[in-house]
Amino acid sequence: MAKNKLKQEIYKEIKEEMGGEIEEIESICESQFQFLAYTMAKGEFDGVRMSYFGRFHVNPNRVKNLNHEAFQRRQLQRSD
Repeated sequence: MAKNKLKQEIYKEIKEEMGGEIEEIESICESQFQFLAYTMAKGEFDGVRMSYFGRFHVNPNRVKNLNHEAFQRRQLQRSD
């Protein structure tokens, strides 16, 4: 379910207007942000443009640092 009341209200309004299940509506609304997060996590792109939201991009150096930190955490977990 939605994490805040405003989202819940929006989903209810969409359900009343268009029909369907709340879970389905939430999935549709959140899928674009999940795709954006997935694409940014890979770090293999120039940018993603979402209409009415803007253009998002990742600094390649930041991706390297995040990947390095994640690798270090995995190594520490394995050694414990």
